[in-house]
Amino acid sequence: MYSIIGGDSKTYGPVTADEVHRWIREGRADERTKVKEEGSTEWRELGTISAFFPALANVPPKISGRSGSNTVATEGSVQIGDCLRQGWQVYRQDPWRITGIIVIVFVAQFLLNSIPIAGSLFAFLLNGPILGGVYFFCMQAIHGQTHGLQDVTSTIKERFLPCFLATTVSSLLAFAPLLVALIPAAGLFAASGVVMEELVKHPNLILGIGLPLLAGAFAMFYLLICWSFAVPIAACTNTDFWEALKLSWRGVRKNFWAYFGLLFVLGLINLIGILCLVVGLFVTIPFTFLATMVAYEQIFRTTHSR
Repeated sequence: MYSIIGGDSKTYGPVTADEVHRWIREGRADERTKVKEEGSTEWRELGTISAFFPALANVPPKISGRSGSNTVATEGSVQIGDCLRQGWQVYRQDPWRITGIIVIVFVAQFLLNSIPIAGSLFAFLLNGPILGGVYFFCMQAIHGQTHGLQDVTSTIKERFLPCFLATTVSSLLAFAPLLVALIPAAGLFAASGVVMEELVKHPNLILGIGLPLLAGAFAMFYLLICWSFAVPIAACTNTDFWEALKLSWRGVRKNFWAYFGLLFVLGLINLIGILCLVVGLFVTIPFTFLATMVAYEQIFRTTHSR
């Protein structure tokens, strides 16, 4: 039997070893969680007890910070139900703080982006690092180790360049197929001699223009999904932006349909938030970030060396 100190600094237990194993799988405990065995007066880190972590070698260790160097591997798989359940459990533990931090960050980002002329520059430079900061904050919230706004600001300061490059390069590469598709579509339209007002009278021309654009759009969305974890990797580890792109590509491709299913479900949840007089988004958006970071930790296994 074991007693455990949770992320809220409260003591839980005594519980059985099987219950501790379940908490580790659910992300409620990790190698840094303090635990005391029944009959002992010593509190130890859970990772020092060989009965747990060697037995869970197939479970991705949870990331709790960026200190030291990181080695990231794509070993896990996305479980949609677990992502939704764990994301909701984390949100329910501290809803006001989680919502408040995310609202403050995005309001500040909106105000910066709204500044005439300079706003476009701020958006170009800061949107990626700010998004990385939100991801890092949500990951810390999952482990009950968040420092609030400091998680966001520290990410912007410490991981600015990798997050900026991960956002910029992945966006440019993802939009490339759509831009390429514009060339034959525009060429076909120009060669047809048809004016825009008469386009509806030429269905074959619409089909000829639309097919390459549709193919380019599908390719763009596929690439955006495959590189969607590049910013979280860049923000939550010491990985450089190019390696983050490659890791995201490998991890998402192995779990594409499960991850796409998660995104689809989260999209429906946010649609419900919009229908709830938009106020529902104050719940659904933080929940979306948390569920996404649960998926992130399911896919990516990270080890630390100091």
